[in-house]
Amino acid sequence: MKIFFFIPTLEKGGIERSLSRISRKLIDLGWDVTLLTNELSLEGKSYFENSIKIIRVETPFENKKSLFFQLLNNFLLFFKFRKIINSHKPKLVLAAKNFPLAILLKKFSKNNFKLILREAVDPHVAANIQRNYISERIILYIKKMLYPKSDRIIAISHGVKDSLVDKLAIDSKMINVIYNPAADEKIIELSQEITDDYSFKNYTIVNIGRLTKQKDHLTLLKAFKLVIKKAKCNLLIIGEGSEKENIEKYIRNNDLENYVKLLGYKSNPWKYLSRSNLFVLSSIWEGFGNVIVESMLLGIPVISTRCKSGPAEILDNGKYGKLYDIYDYTKLSELILNEIASKDLENSSNIAKKRSEDFTIDKITGSYIKSFEELLS
Repeated sequence: MKIFFFIPTLEKGGIERSLSRISRKLIDLGWDVTLLTNELSLEGKSYFENSIKIIRVETPFENKKSLFFQLLNNFLLFFKFRKIINSHKPKLVLAAKNFPLAILLKKFSKNNFKLILREAVDPHVAANIQRNYISERIILYIKKMLYPKSDRIIAISHGVKDSLVDKLAIDSKMINVIYNPAADEKIIELSQEITDDYSFKNYTIVNIGRLTKQKDHLTLLKAFKLVIKKAKCNLLIIGEGSEKENIEKYIRNNDLENYVKLLGYKSNPWKYLSRSNLFVLSSIWEGFGNVIVESMLLGIPVISTRCKSGPAEILDNGKYGKLYDIYDYTKLSELILNEIASKDLENSSNIAKKRSEDFTIDKITGSYIKSFEELLS
């Protein structure tokens, strides 16, 4: 079966990591998988196996960020991508980004392929937090008009599906919920590599993710400031992003330099995760929360916000990890202190590892194949 993965901007992130795992399994099962892209980072490409075919379309405006050049870039991409699709004739196109362009390609391509949109975030929450009111209304209206023109939507959590149905009035029958294949056995092997730039002497709390407002590191730092008054521990933050300066400023202003370490981006964060004592996710919103599953796979306890959409589903509303409301740093500090004092770590670790089996690559890819076959039948 021939399938195109449509990712115009290939970056280092959860979308790319999840689709690389699905593509790996599909190729193992004999599928013909091609990745169609425009902007290609070395880190994003490194997620994918050498066995996947990558077609990169270059344009003179791909690195221009103004609205005018982005529109011009999409105009050029439409014709170039359409030519490739008409030539290769895939049966399926799985779009992970730039859904409007994907829908235009479906409508105006000679090849009659089935288009699947993979929605990785709650569209309403993402628009509400990141845009002003007018932009939010416009974006949601466009999504409401365009999404039904696809053949199927895969939502990566029930929370994302609920938002698509309730806020965008999408027919629930065209939406499948398929979680991310975050329990990758390769992580276990990578987690055993040596860490030579950090010493795990004290109880260590770790956070992994982009340094953006969405990840809300300031709430985590406020909670940690309360924690170190009562317990000896350190905080390790792995990631890079636009909020780095604000995070560093808070650390300096609150005399946390001896307790908090910013490691920046790491291609292998799991070797740090596996040696930590606790993982904390402080996000204001998520589509899923891959690193929660990765933590459970490695037997590391998890505390997460009860944000929309994925974390509470992964943790089954607190059965497999602790939850707190977004921005509530006082509650977070209490949960961290309780975890530090806990005597039941081995049992909690085993339960978490068992839960991670629901997110294996084999199981999740099987769900994708079932969805594809239903669509083609």
